Amino acid sequence: MATKGILLLNLGTPEEPTAKGLRKFYKYFFSDPFVFDFNPIGRWLLRNLIILPFRAPKTAKDYAAIWMEDGSPLKVYADRLQASVQQEYKDAGEDVVVLNGMAYSEPFVWDSMKEFERLGCQDILIMPLFPQYSTATTASVFHEVREAAKKWAQAPNLKFVDDLYAEPPFINAWAALIGKHVEEADAEHVIFSYHGLPESNIKKADKNNVCEMGACCETIGEKNKLCYRAQCVATTKGIVAAMGWSEDRYSVAFQSRFGNQAWIQPYLDDHLEALIEKGVKKVAVVTPSFVSDCLETIHEIGIEYREEFMEGGGEAFQLVPNLNDDKTWFDSVFQISKQKLQGL
Repeated sequence: MATKGILLLNLGTPEEPTAKGLRKFYKYFFSDPFVFDFNPIGRWLLRNLIILPFRAPKTAKDYAAIWMEDGSPLKVYADRLQASVQQEYKDAGEDVVVLNGMAYSEPFVWDSMKEFERLGCQDILIMPLFPQYSTATTASVFHEVREAAKKWAQAPNLKFVDDLYAEPPFINAWAALIGKHVEEADAEHVIFSYHGLPESNIKKADKNNVCEMGACCETIGEKNKLCYRAQCVATTKGIVAAMGWSEDRYSVAFQSRFGNQAWIQPYLDDHLEALIEKGVKKVAVVTPSFVSDCLETIHEIGIEYREEFMEGGGEAFQLVPNLNDDKTWFDSVFQISKQKLQGL
């Protein structure tokens, strides 16, 4: 019986690139009050009258375009990472169980937690694979883990990682990857693009009332350590410091907004337009809020934003692949988890 476990967390992905597969995935995703923090009746109406009948079939076509031979990119790379980290512990002679857990698709978080209990794992490291903390992602899955743990006969010891973005092995993995793809490319400017969030989500996480929607994000301290935008800025600073870049070499933007409410800025589409107006026609885009390529990177940025940039006068648009199954990244997860487990 193992005594220690590692739960690698992802939000999830459709099982198949069909309307049926998307509807099953969206059924869970659009029911999460952490993500859609408004009236439950409004959330039900949005999910059942708009998302399931209309958005699911459309998005299924986009998923079909990025689908890999073995399945969804997120699931394929998550499985490879889990297998790699598990093997490294086995090779090191350490009795540690490594499992994946998904918020909105199989293997669900609660099923993985049941497996840990069955195997006798009392000390569990909870490691989200979305590097920057937010209430819509990190807080949501942490809540699921805690709720699952309440059902154990004997409560497990849980350790939560909420600052993956700051771990040196994570930063070094990104720096090495960017070095492979950008240093020899013809890009004049590199954009670090992060998944956007509504400003209301940022305010919700601001327990110390210090948020100024950007002006407070240049440094991280005790009062804003869980600010998503500040963590995105810190991620970029960590990577460019490792790369040895000057400030004019890069910038930060946010993509994937929808609806009418204000989201954190600058918006990637507006930012691309502004760069063209300044005469910057060749860009590379890096996406460190993800660890594996997915619909938002491959399709939204790699196709939709690229088309907008090129039609607006751009000459070259390079989407840097994500960490995916890069060996340096896999090794970094092992290193980080091994260090974190020492505290359990």
